[in-house]
Amino acid sequence: MFFYLSKVLTFLISPTVIILGILILALTVNKPALRRNLLIASLGLLLFFSNPFIINQLLKYWEPKSNMNKSEVYDTGIILSGFMGRDKESGRLSFGEGADRLTEGLIQYRKGRIKTIIISGGSGSLVDDTRESVLAKSFLTENCNVPDSVVIIDTISRNTYENAVESKKIMNAAGLRTAIMITSAWHMRRAEGCFKKVGLEVDIHPVDGMYHGQGSTPSDLFIPHTRNIVRWENLMHEIAGIIIYKLQGYN
Repeated sequence: MFFYLSKVLTFLISPTVIILGILILALTVNKPALRRNLLIASLGLLLFFSNPFIINQLLKYWEPKSNMNKSEVYDTGIILSGFMGRDKESGRLSFGEGADRLTEGLIQYRKGRIKTIIISGGSGSLVDDTRESVLAKSFLTENCNVPDSVVIIDTISRNTYENAVESKKIMNAAGLRTAIMITSAWHMRRAEGCFKKVGLEVDIHPVDGMYHGQGSTPSDLFIPHTRNIVRWENLMHEIAGIIIYKLQGYN
């Protein structure tokens, strides 16, 4: 039930849904003054959510830095899923924006900083039961020459809390003691909270950050862009997720 509720809530707090909802409401009301105010509100929200400076400053403080000890060799690197799938028409593997999670894990393995790789993630979709960790392992072993024995997968977890639970089970079963956890920077706060909740202490190594420094050109300060709405979508999704997880005792 919680799984479905979280999906519905994420949809409802989407900036795009909020703006469209106000626009639809404006089209249905009969009072001209109220309609005008609703249209102004939707335009104001559109300008707010598409502004680059506001979201960039929020992300600057939201996204944590890596605390990985570069002089240490970790027993494993835990990669949280949410970065790939399989194209239904062509059958080819398809990578999303979070692909840095997988490539960074591979890089750290190649550098000798992690001995094994845990890929945590089953299906987090309501309609698609593709096990992402299976796809990711096959990519590493078949295309990147990573030994099969190096990659351990969790095909059960459907959310971040379950990622932490299943990763702990895998580490205990395999006798792994030290780990870095790799996920997108904007997702790291919730993920780290879940890992601490289950008693699994890991160093964090965030990637795929949405904050890239603050520029001073007009496009960096005030020119609206749709990509900033997407950044808000991710941030609000995480904030809502943390609130829900705290209510559930997951964080």
